[in-house]
Amino acid sequence: MTDLRNVIVFAAGGVRQAMELRWVREVATLGFVTLVPTAPPGLVGVCNLHGTILPVLDAGLLTVGQAGAPARQGDGALILQLDGVATALRVDQVDEVVSAHSDGEVVVDGRGRRLPLVDPDQLLRRLHAPGPGPGPGPAGGPPP
Repeated sequence: MTDLRNVIVFAAGGVRQAMELRWVREVATLGFVTLVPTAPPGLVGVCNLHGTILPVLDAGLLTVGQAGAPARQGDGALILQLDGVATALRVDQVDEVVSAHSDGEVVVDGRGRRLPLVDPDQLLRRLHAPGPGPGPGPAGGPPP
């Protein structure tokens, strides 16, 4: 059985993906991004957004294992509320906001395209996972 979910569709790591809107506070353009030298892979820096310092996560690395270019001013981001902390999820592109059918792991948009549904809690688990960084796997899911 499928549920109808309101999602935002975005591209990261060369893959179109979706995330439930309930996690997204806003779509923003990043200001200057400061690198954090000892940060784990996936945490690409911090930035100031509306007077608040936010961690900036690399959506491509954390979802499909494909790191993007270094984060820089002007990049697009989804501002998420994760575990009570506002977090910027750097994305390559934001495509649309739609109501789509979902089986919990995949959504099907109005054109019949199947898109991986990103689980924000899984993003945090992958960020804190030991080792050299997230490996390839389904968006938001464990490596195969």
